[in-house]
Amino acid sequence: MSLTPAAAALGGLLAGTASGWLSRAALKRVLASSDKVFYSVLAGGMLARLLLLSVAICLLRHESNIIIILFSAAMILVQMAFEAFPLKHGTKRNP
Repeated sequence: MSLTPAAAALGGLLAGTASGWLSRAALKRVLASSDKVFYSVLAGGMLARLLLLSVAICLLRHESNIIIILFSAAMILVQMAFEAFPLKHGTKRNP
């Protein structure tokens, strides 16, 4: 299986989008919970994303270095984009 650099970048974008969106949805769901629950989900999400990246790199180990780097960089950058904006919670106040 030989990937092109564009396919590797697209795969990284898709994997990063999926994992970033799932992580954000899980955190949004437990935002009003206790700190213990929130931080457990946060730590679990980090470990799950690290595991996903590790598995992807293991699957791509027979590809060239540029393919692995493009996939990993795209995945990490997209995941960071989901973390760049804070989760909103609470009630809106009238001015």
